[in-house]
Amino acid sequence: MTAYIISAAVLLQLCHSSLAAAGGPFGAGVILGDPSGVTAKYFTGNNDALSGGIGAGYHNGFYIYVDYLRHFRGIIPLRGTTLYIGAGPGIHHHENDNNKNRDDDDYNSLECRVPVGVEYTFTQVPIGCFLELVPALEIVPDIDFHIRGGIGFRYYF
Repeated sequence: MTAYIISAAVLLQLCHSSLAAAGGPFGAGVILGDPSGVTAKYFTGNNDALSGGIGAGYHNGFYIYVDYLRHFRGIIPLRGTTLYIGAGPGIHHHENDNNKNRDDDDYNSLECRVPVGVEYTFTQVPIGCFLELVPALEIVPDIDFHIRGGIGFRYYF
C-alpha cells in the first residue's frame, strides 16, 4: 500500500506546474479500501465523469476499474458536496488464492460495478475527498457478488 501512496505523490510532483492553476477537469489521488491504490477522474461535462484506478485488491491480487459517473449536485445542502452513481467494469487478478475449490493459484475475474458515492470539493484548494460504496457482480469465471468501496482524495488540475 505504501508503494501506491508514493506513486500518487510522484504523479502529483510530476504535475507540479499544473497544480498551481485553479482546479480543472482532471483529478489524481489515492483510494483506501477495496481496492487500495491510485485513482483518477476526468469530467467530460458538468455532471459526467470517467473514473478509474488500479490498486491492491482483496485476495492478494490487483484490481483495475473504469466507471462512468453521473453527478447530482444540490441534493445535499452542503456547498461543494455532490452525490454520484455510475457503472463500469472491474478486473481482478487474484494471486495466491486460498480458496480450496480452485485448481490454480492465479486467476482473473470480471465484474460489473455500480459505484454510489459522495464527494466534497474544497473551495479554497482543488481537492476532492470522496467516500463510495460499490456493489459488484462477478460474471467471469463464476457468478458472485462483492461489496467494494473506499475513501480517498483527488487533486484536480
